[in-house]
Formats: sequence, C-alpha cells, structure tokens
Amino acid sequence: MKRLWPVVFPLVRPAVLTLAGVLAAVLVAVLALWGVRHFLFPGWQQAQATQQAAQGQLEEARAEQADVQNHLRQYQQMVAAGLVGGEPRAVWVEDLLRILQQQDLQGQASFTLAAPEAVELPQAEAAQARVQRHVLELQFARVHEIEVLRVLEQLRSRHSLVSRVAGCVFEQPTPEGLSARCRVNFLHIDPLSGADQNAPK
Repeated sequence: MKRLWPVVFPLVRPAVLTLAGVLAAVLVAVLALWGVRHFLFPGWQQAQATQQAAQGQLEEARAEQADVQNHLRQYQQMVAAGLVGGEPRAVWVEDLLRILQQQDLQGQASFTLAAPEAVELPQAEAAQARVQRHVLELQFARVHEIEVLRVLEQLRSRHSLVSRVAGCVFEQPTPEGLSARCRVNFLHIDPLSGADQNAPK
C-alpha cells in the first residue's frame, strides 16, 4: 500500500484538492447560514414585523382620511345649520324675535327657552358626543291661527335640520283672536372636549 501511494497520489491529487475545496466551501456556507440564523435573522424578523405594523397603520390612516373626506361636506352642513358645535341658543332667540317683529306680534307673544335636556343615544356615546334637546315654549294672545302657523313655519324653515314643532293648543277664541300655546324642540350635538371625556362618571 505504501508503494502504491506515491504512484496513486499524483493521479488523484487534483480530485482530492477539488474535494477539499468543495468541503471547505460547504463548511463556510454552513457557518454563514448559522451566523445569519443566529445574528441577522431575529433582527430581520423584527424589521419585517415593524414594517407590517407600519403598513397596517398607514392603511388605517388612509381609510380614516377617506371617511373624513366622504363625510366632510355633510358635517360642514350640520355645523352651518347649528346642529353641531357651540350652542346656538342665542341665534334661535334672535331669529324668533326678528320673526315676531316682522309679523308685528311682539306685544302678543311671549316665550321661554328651557335649560337643555340630555338625550341618551348609544350612537352619540360611541361618537363621544353629547346630544341635547332645547324646548322652546311659545304663548300667543289675541292672534289668528294663521299668524301662529306663519311664525312657526318661518322658524322651522330657518332651522329645518334642528327644529321640530311638537304641537300647538289653540283655545279661547274671541272676535279679537285666540290664545295659543306651542312647543318647538331644538336638537343640538356637542362634541365632548378632552376634559369631558376624561371626567369621572
């Protein structure tokens, strides 16, 4: 065997060197994969998870932006009508006084605007808003029915989104006119402030 080795080795030396090179390359590749698995792979996984979370947040923000754009015009109309935002009680009273003056009924009408009453609505609570009803009581004396109806119609037309006539009672008809008691409900939505939302219940 010892005599054959000097003769055989020169013949197989290229194959042995090639095999040794392949084994060395495989060993380097295995070590590289091990290093990637234990040092780089966790960081890559974390980076991928962070990217996916950021992508989810971006898509959610885009959906919210699209929803806002879809409802912005309707919201602006509600604000302009006085349904949402600061309480427009003074506007309601000023408009009523203006209508009574135009109809020349200032001396024959009186009114009271009651303190707001909370209206419990699950949708409002979910939207973090407070819904309130404002009751306007009107009393007329020595008027004709058409005059009362005209006042109510003008008030309703100016605040059609927020007001509803709850009813009228006409009584004591006389040649000079009759008496009337009417009730108009105003609805108002007030978005809760941060302080209101965090206040203990």
